[in-house]
Amino acid sequence: MTSNHRPATTIDTTFKGRGPQYLSLLACPLDGAPLHAAGDAVECTASPAHRYPVEDGILRLVPPDRRGELDALSDAHEQRGAAQGWTIPDEAAFKSLPQTGLDGYPENHWPYYAGATALLWRFLEAIRRREGKLPVGPMGEAAVIGAGMGWLAYALDVAGFTTVALGAHAGPRYGLGVYPIARYFRVQADVRQPPLAPSAFALVLFQEGLANSADDNEQRAAFERALDALRPGGWVAVMNALPLPDSDAETVQTLLADAGLELLGAPRRGGWRGMLLTLRDRLAGRETPAPPVLVAQKPA
Repeated sequence: MTSNHRPATTIDTTFKGRGPQYLSLLACPLDGAPLHAAGDAVECTASPAHRYPVEDGILRLVPPDRRGELDALSDAHEQRGAAQGWTIPDEAAFKSLPQTGLDGYPENHWPYYAGATALLWRFLEAIRRREGKLPVGPMGEAAVIGAGMGWLAYALDVAGFTTVALGAHAGPRYGLGVYPIARYFRVQADVRQPPLAPSAFALVLFQEGLANSADDNEQRAAFERALDALRPGGWVAVMNALPLPDSDAETVQTLLADAGLELLGAPRRGGWRGMLLTLRDRLAGRETPAPPVLVAQKPA
């Protein structure tokens, strides 16, 4: 496995001058206990034998018996991207995602993500206004589950969130290693069992929906763990950017309802241009009952 040859490095676990440590937002995947930095690794405060290395600036927050499995997934993702000719982004290309897509990806992949991300920003702006936050300023802590290369985690960081990006894919071409100078905190982890600290986040976002969960029970378990990581009054967002059956959105809405969360209505596109675009979509039959992003609030 490639992970056997990656050098271990120390990592800056602070919020880059923002205050608390990123590690305060995470938990040991084995027992859920808090974590602390230990040189070139991170240790569980309850069981120091639970030790997780930092490699290439990425915290490998995976139990030892699962590391090979996740590295195999990551390596397969790297090989698949190379075989299909996916462009490896430089810094400028990475920062322009998803509005400016990369060559080699399936048709409409990046336009779909651009549309879903635009809707997410409208949700976040509605939340900002609802909570009375300033247009420019801290937005709280965010976790991106299934973060891919980390472009959405980067955008959330720029928008004022202190962000943790979690994903199984940690490779240097198509995984979390693409943008090594990231200010957000990169974590290789099992997205079906996200190792997040309880009540630590203002926003938890499933970037790739719940599709990484193999069955209904795993979907529900992953969703419940994400909700545990939300503080009271926090927000959960589920993004399904690529067209999926309506049943997927119905499953998410059922989970939201069962958890007693309040679904936030999709914000309208503002101004007369927004009204014209909405009318155009309606006349072209582009409206669907399943929006690409669903957002709900945890009870305060």
